[in-house]
Amino acid sequence: MPVLGFNITKVEMEKKAIGVPGGQIEVRLSPKIKEMRLGEIRTPTGKMNGIEVLFRYEIDYNPKVAQGVIEGIILYVPPQKDKMDEILNLWEDEKKMDPVTFAEIVNFITKEVSPIIMLLAKEMRLPYHIPLPRVEVKS
Repeated sequence: MPVLGFNITKVEMEKKAIGVPGGQIEVRLSPKIKEMRLGEIRTPTGKMNGIEVLFRYEIDYNPKVAQGVIEGIILYVPPQKDKMDEILNLWEDEKKMDPVTFAEIVNFITKEVSPIIMLLAKEMRLPYHIPLPRVEVKS
């Protein structure tokens, strides 16, 4: 796994309505990359360079019953370490990253924050962001 470190820096969820209205409620998740910079992590074998990725994961409900945000940092090491400069230069010049790297980073972040979003929704009595399996009895 090219992600060596993961740290949540902010978790915020605000309920905008007292009760959850009936009918269809849409939950929209919006992962955003705020910043990328050179970083390092200390391992038992020494220091290792990587790319620090600062992210913001927004959770919006429609109708507006709640909204939230999770922010954090990951340390990403590309599969080819010589691509690190190329990734950082593209970010510094255009605030972009190649689609494969973006998908890899966002998929990792989504996997890590989904349990937190589930817990927040459960505790605040909000609809979950993903449908849960349901058992139906057929007669």
